[in-house]
Parts: sequence; C-alpha cells; structure tokens
Amino acid sequence: MDDKILNKIISVAYNDACWVDKIKIYLLSKNNPEVKKLLEEYKANSKLVKHIKIDNCPEALIERASKLTKATFIKEKSLVYDFYCFLFGRPLIAVSILTIFIAAIISSFLFKRPEIQQNYTRQEIILAEAQAKHSLSIVASIFKKTKRTVEKDVLTNRVSKPIKQTFNLVNEFFIGENNNENIN
Repeated sequence: MDDKILNKIISVAYNDACWVDKIKIYLLSKNNPEVKKLLEEYKANSKLVKHIKIDNCPEALIERASKLTKATFIKEKSLVYDFYCFLFGRPLIAVSILTIFIAAIISSFLFKRPEIQQNYTRQEIILAEAQAKHSLSIVASIFKKTKRTVEKDVLTNRVSKPIKQTFNLVNEFFIGENNNENIN
C-alpha cells in the first residue's frame, strides 16, 4: 500500500481530512478489504485517543526543569512584550511601518530644499573687502617679522656661527691657521 493512501486513511479515521479525501477513502474501502480493515482499526484507535484525559505536568517537575535549563520566561504583561507582539505579530503593521520609513528617507533625498539666498548691499561688500585687506596686511607683516627673525637671529647667530666656529677648529687642527674668518 502506498504511503500517500495510508496517510489519507489515517486523516479520515481521525476526522482531519477534507470531504474529497473522505469520499475517496470510503469508496476505496468498499472495493478494497485491506483499506476497509485499516480504516476500521484507525477509527477504533481514534476513539480510544479521544477518551484519553489530559494530565497536567506537576509544578515541581516544571521548576526542576527550568532550574536545569536556566530558562527565563517573559512576563506576558510587560510593555516590551506587548510592543513586540504588536509590531512583529502582525506582518501587515511591520511592513507598513517599514514602507513609511523608507518613503520618508527617499522623499527627503528627492525633494530639494529651497536654498537660502542672501542679498548683500554694496556697502556691506565694500566693508568686507576692507576688512579682508586689513586682515591680510596683518598676516603679511607677521610673515615679514618672522622672515627677519629667522634670517638674522636664527640662521646667522644660531646656525651659521657654530658652523663657522667648527670649520675654524677643523682648519686649525689640520692646517694650524684660521683661513675661514669671512664665512657667514
């Protein structure tokens, strides 16, 4: 016997099948004694299963299992759980929120914001030009002073003098006379 037919027989016996399958199996059971026998056996088992009483698991066993597995239960009355169920329990809401969010991002890029144009008067432009020239002249004078300081104080006194003295010492050591007095 085919597994597909056996599954349909079990579904019919437990009253889980659709009406088309029920009709097919009843017609098949009239013509095939093996199918009829299996159908009757499974119907008897389904009656026995329906009479089994539900027995609740003892609380001590649940507590012991939760300690062993270290399971944590979410309180069903918490705000986070309610929000999670509201948002992700209904796919339509989650999709609509996501669509609104994406539409807002895209629209902010597509629609240009109006540029603020500032109009300056002729007097403001002349004043700004004068202030810029004054600032640049201050910077130029600072550069000139720095150039003079570097040339006269740093290069002449602090760099050139020690080099001149070193050359004179080397000359005195090798030749015995001072020939580099005029080196800057």
